[in-house]
Amino acid sequence: MLATTTALAAVALPLAACSVHTGPVSAGPAPEVTAPRTLWAGSPAPGRRGGAEPPGAGDIRGVDALATVKADIAAGQATADGPEAMDEATRAKVAHCTAIGAGCPVRTPEYHDLTGDGRNELITGIDMDGGFCSLRVYTLRGGKPVRVMAYPAAVRSVQVSGRDLILWEDTATPDYQQRTVYAWDAGQRTMEFQSQEYRRVRGAGSSPPAKGGS
Repeated sequence: MLATTTALAAVALPLAACSVHTGPVSAGPAPEVTAPRTLWAGSPAPGRRGGAEPPGAGDIRGVDALATVKADIAAGQATADGPEAMDEATRAKVAHCTAIGAGCPVRTPEYHDLTGDGRNELITGIDMDGGFCSLRVYTLRGGKPVRVMAYPAAVRSVQVSGRDLILWEDTATPDYQQRTVYAWDAGQRTMEFQSQEYRRVRGAGSSPPAKGGS
C-alpha cells in the first residue's frame, strides 16, 4: 500500500523563525557537481539484459512504478488546483493502464539519488491535456514507496544535476524559459523549492518576462 506525505506547494514560504547556533554546524558532505542529465530525452530505456543483477533489497527499481502511481492517484481526488492537480479524464486513463507505454499517460520511470543516501529515487510524470504534466518523485521508506514531491506544470524538460531536480517551463516570451530548482530537505523529508529564474534559451532581442509571468 502506498504511503504518502503532505503534498508540496510550488511556492516557497518564508521561515517564521531561525534557530540560533553557538558555533559552525556541518551541513554534511557537499553533493558532487555533475553536468545536468535530461530525463526522458530519448526512447524508453531497454529492459534489463539477461544475466544482469536484479535490484537488491531496498532498491526502488524493484518497485512496480505503474502500480505505485496508480495507488497514489487512487488515494487522492480530482482537483484543478494545488500540487496534486489532475483532471478526472487523466485519472481514468491511469486507472485503466496495464503497462507503461502507448495509451498510458504515465512516463517511463527514471532513477536518480536525490536524497544523498546512495539510493535511487523514482522520478516519473503523468501527461495531461494541454501539454501539462504532473511530475512525481517517490522514495523508499520502510520498504514502501512514499511520494515526496508532486508538481503539475507545462514542463518543457526535466533535468537532474547532483541532488537538484531542475524543471524548465515555457514563458510568454519565446526566447526565455523558466528554470525552477527543487532539492531534498532532510528536515522536512521532502523535495522543497529552492530557486526560480528566467534563462534565455534562444534569440537576443527580447527582455525576460515580468516577475510572476508564465
